[in-house]
Amino acid sequence: MTQNPDSKTFHLSLPCYNEGDRLPDFLPSLCTAILKSDLSVEVQIVDDGSEFYHQGHYRNLMGLLRPSFSFLHDTLPLDFNQGKGSTVYAGWDQAKDADMLVFSDADGAVGPEEVVRVLKAVNEDPDADNTLYATSRIENETTEVHRRALRNIGGLTFRWLRKQLFSFPIEDTQCGFKIVPNAFFKEYREKLIEPGFAFDIELLYRAQQANLKLKEVPVTWNDIKGGHMSFGNSIALFKDLLRLKGTLYKEE
Repeated sequence: MTQNPDSKTFHLSLPCYNEGDRLPDFLPSLCTAILKSDLSVEVQIVDDGSEFYHQGHYRNLMGLLRPSFSFLHDTLPLDFNQGKGSTVYAGWDQAKDADMLVFSDADGAVGPEEVVRVLKAVNEDPDADNTLYATSRIENETTEVHRRALRNIGGLTFRWLRKQLFSFPIEDTQCGFKIVPNAFFKEYREKLIEPGFAFDIELLYRAQQANLKLKEVPVTWNDIKGGHMSFGNSIALFKDLLRLKGTLYKEE
């Protein structure tokens, strides 16, 4: 991989909980896209206490890919299922020297070429060190969003509820692909404690506290079957938002 010496360095964490069936359709193509780019990107699977079957898939996949992709780190295993937020942050804790920290959902809903496209845009942004980039499932002239009707209704409902509690210049707060400056993460690490799916909200809130620019980046997004979100999980997520709002309110 040819790397520009002036390029920013990225650490990309892939939070995985029982993703052994979907990750093999995404990770090889992601690594290939990164290899073909001029970007400096480290990639790491973070295993959130997956079942043994899925752990075997991770091991086999790493055995196949590591010889060809030196930027692919060893899988980071967590002892038990801790939640998406804890998993993302555990991965970011490994990135001591990277300029920018990234997480992307392991299902590949945001495809490899889209991931690289956004990273290139961040790399070329002179204000990247002061910006949180939140990708969004919003169609425009260059992006497409393919989403099941029921999931779309659930997403719109959650978005309305979220707006009643938190105000951000970001329409889609839950898209699973975000990029933050490492310096910000290190400064606010002790305050980033939300373990589950509501961690995106806490991350955006802390970024606002740090006076980071919040930039929404539309991406092409394809609904991939086999996700962990359900109606029950959506209800739990809203309860987490209420709890998080109460916790943050006490700080004010």
